[in-house]
Amino acid sequence: MDFEIDLLHHGGCTLVRVRGDIDLVSRPVFEESMLGVLDSGRPMIVDMRQVTFCDSTGLNAIVVAGRRSAERDTPMALVALPPRVRRVFRITGMDRYVPVYETLREALGSLGSN
Repeated sequence: MDFEIDLLHHGGCTLVRVRGDIDLVSRPVFEESMLGVLDSGRPMIVDMRQVTFCDSTGLNAIVVAGRRSAERDTPMALVALPPRVRRVFRITGMDRYVPVYETLREALGSLGSN
């Protein structure tokens, strides 16, 4: 499946909406998009509801973004992981490293409390 990414401003944060496979081919665009948002200082929510696949390179991009989030003290959250992707996050422990929420409302609420 093709990969698409959109950046949308939602209140005081940037919503990174991802569609398709996050893999070796799409990772550079995915990672650069997240780092650009974090470098701007805006809190970031990555909407994963339309992600069909995420391999280890995609996980690594999220780790890199998580580190940048911590370095910049800029909040970051993931929202609406599909069951297969959520399983990978649970197995690898990523869901303990980067906050994961079921809904955009929950994620926005968590960022508002930071």
